[in-house]
Amino acid sequence: MHPLDSAAQAAQTLLVQLAALLTPVGGTVAAIIGATALLRLALHPLTRSAVRVERAKAALAPKLAPLRKKYADDPATLMEKTLELHRAEGISPFAGFLPLLAQAPFFLVLFHLYNSSKIGGRPNALLSDTMFGAPLSTRFIGELGALGVPIVIFAGLFAALAAVAWLMSRRSARLLALTDPPPTGVLAALPRILPFTVLISAIWLPLAAVLALLTTTAWTAAENTLLKRGMPTAPPARR
Repeated sequence: MHPLDSAAQAAQTLLVQLAALLTPVGGTVAAIIGATALLRLALHPLTRSAVRVERAKAALAPKLAPLRKKYADDPATLMEKTLELHRAEGISPFAGFLPLLAQAPFFLVLFHLYNSSKIGGRPNALLSDTMFGAPLSTRFIGELGALGVPIVIFAGLFAALAAVAWLMSRRSARLLALTDPPPTGVLAALPRILPFTVLISAIWLPLAAVLALLTTTAWTAAENTLLKRGMPTAPPARR
């Protein structure tokens, strides 16, 4: 028995029941989108906590500036002193990653559901579910070289993912412009490039997981905008 089978059986039951409820508006497709949205709603308190931590870190900028100047040639000591300051202020260095890490089991189970012919020793009924005629277990990497409905669907989902990633990249660029001094080199490029890594993941994931990925990415973009995540709570003081 696969280690994920127990969780997959519970998820399968939930998806089947949710799909039956949402049959008029998309069935299993709507169930996957709805389940992902419910997960993100449940994780919203973690996101709000992460935002509070980010703002607390921003408030420490005046105390960090002397440290950066003093230990400019000693990155290891600078990191140590920064962490000491964060601990003194009760700031967790991992708070910002919790919403992302909490989603990992969901995607692992969803991947297993649409990558297994049997769940709990029984045939996996979810493999027969489709989106516009394309099985939800279909992967883009397996459709390369063939022109058909799955490629068109993946193209549409990739375009939507790219649009959301572009919005998040653009937002990252605006946030970087607010930092003093603004980062340069790799530190400046990474926040703009990272949002597009979802496209790499989507190449390998089954169609069901790509739907969930698009849902959670769009949710993150909307949530960050509504919570003004990363934005200063007040304009910087004039010099």
